[in-house]
Amino acid sequence: MLKKTSKLLGLLLLLIFSFMYTNKVFSTAKNSNPVMKEIVKYKKEHDLQPTEPVINKDELILGYSGLIINKEESYKNMKDKFDKNKIVYEDKLPKTTITKDYNYYIKQGNPKNKSVALIFKVENKDNVDNLLKYLQRQNIKASFFVDGTWLKENVEVAFRITNMGHDIYNLGYDGNYDKSTINITNNLIESITLKDSLYCLNDRKDDLQKKVCAKKNMLTLTSTLLDVSISDLKKGLINGAIISYSVKDFDNSNTTLIIRTITNKGYEIKDLNSVINEKRY
Repeated sequence: MLKKTSKLLGLLLLLIFSFMYTNKVFSTAKNSNPVMKEIVKYKKEHDLQPTEPVINKDELILGYSGLIINKEESYKNMKDKFDKNKIVYEDKLPKTTITKDYNYYIKQGNPKNKSVALIFKVENKDNVDNLLKYLQRQNIKASFFVDGTWLKENVEVAFRITNMGHDIYNLGYDGNYDKSTINITNNLIESITLKDSLYCLNDRKDDLQKKVCAKKNMLTLTSTLLDVSISDLKKGLINGAIISYSVKDFDNSNTTLIIRTITNKGYEIKDLNSVINEKRY
């Protein structure tokens, strides 16, 4: 019995070493292949490393991903001749990424892309009918952060907002995010929009509320520009700006002027998911 076991063990070890040797031979041959050498050279010259976010105490400006060449997949994609059009790239996220870290106030979206997010905060007795008309005339899609009480009392309006192509997110109750109520509003939003409620808006920078949102894997935003005048909007526009206005104090007739100010400076108004996005392109 012992002899049989020893023979089997010996055969197993022989198979393992044979496999390792064969694999090493193939790997060496592949690495010395002229096509692979060209790929390695191209990779050294064209890999784009990720850019880490800018962190200032508790605030974060998004970083963005790198584009890294996968030499193995690129090699498989080519036959006997190097072809840069068959290079295979992969996204590589920054080390500090919003896909894993919910502990910062996001002050600015992707700084590489010339786009901004336009947010309207809707509270208890706010009427958005005229605002929606102005946005529709300009063919602009905005993001609405809505109070939980307002949402329960204006479900039909919320459906209309969604059907017009705007996004809806959770503003809490009276501007506060509470662990006992956050799910109620999230569930209602998700049943209306058929999308996850991904963001909280916390311009007061209340850390306890940020923790409530973080436990739900929701990112906390704080406005780059908050209820600003047209002149301050002109001065403050930057890539990835989060621009928010409270509907309660908002003059709807300014909507067109705000949109023109943004677009005339060469910025594109995009949905939050496009602005709060770590992809390089």
